[in-house]
Formats: sequence, C-alpha cells, structure tokens
Amino acid sequence: MNRLTPWLLSVLALLMNSGPALADAFFRRPPTKVSIHNPSSTEGQRNRTTISVLVPDDAGAELERVVISQLTNLDSWDWGRKDPEVYLGDYGLRRRGEPGLAEATLSQSDDELSIRFDPPIQPGQQANVVFRGFNPDADIYQWTTEFIPAGNDPRPSDGPTLRLSIYRNNDYR
Repeated sequence: MNRLTPWLLSVLALLMNSGPALADAFFRRPPTKVSIHNPSSTEGQRNRTTISVLVPDDAGAELERVVISQLTNLDSWDWGRKDPEVYLGDYGLRRRGEPGLAEATLSQSDDELSIRFDPPIQPGQQANVVFRGFNPDADIYQWTTEFIPAGNDPRPSDGPTLRLSIYRNNDYR
C-alpha cells in the first residue's frame, strides 16, 4: 500500500494537469447546410462566388475554418487575389460583406482553399464568404468540404460536395 499511494497520487496529479489537453474541440453536430453561389455562369465572366455555411444551433463548437478541395478538373477555380469579404445572415445576391473577417489561403497546387474566420462563427449563425474572380472554361466544378472547430486539437468534420456548372460562351462560335 505504501508503494501504491505515491504512484496513485502522481497519476492523479498528471490527469489533473493535463485535463484541457485531453479535451479535443469537435462538433457535436457539424455543419451540413453548405452551398456555393455564382450568379455569373458563363466562362470568362467576372464572378462573385459566395460560399454559405450554416453552423447549427447545437453544433457544440464555433466554426474556425472551412477547407474546400477541388475535385479533379483541367482548370482550377479562380478565387481572386484579395481576401474574401464576409457577412452573416441569409445569402443575398447583392449583399456586401466586410473585409478582414476571413483569410483565404490557396494551396500551391491551387486545388485546396482554406478559409479561416476571425472571429470564429458562432453556433446558429450563417456565414457567407464572398470571392471576386473570373470564371474558368466551361465545365462542371466540384469541391469536397471539411469543417474545423475552434479550440485545442480540433477534430475536422467532413461535409457535402459542392458543385457549379460553367457554360460555354456562345457569342464566339
């Protein structure tokens, strides 16, 4: 018993000191209502691509980052050169967002876009992230989605696939 007591005390102290490190950030109910909007669907036109994400009321965590990965395609989507604008609430075709609420990072291969919100999106809120670029060549473009909660050692959640169609410009035939 004398040998066991110091060991139990050290294990107990270790568990008490590492409590927050053991708690991962995760969504109890991850976002699943995600959509992509592009009011201009002809190749070569300026676009105003908007990604809308609704964080459920009972998500259990704030949304810190969204990662979208473009599925195999000949052309990469043009997200523009500036960081996106963000507005909260329902999607609106002509709504303007505020700069500085999100930072977008594109991978070197141009197929993965990471959007980090600052501050994170609260449960019950819908974030609309607006990008300004140009439509690529006519084709169907698709992306997988991944949601990362705010907090220590976050566990990502996979989301639905997003899809946009771009049509050929018939004026040049």
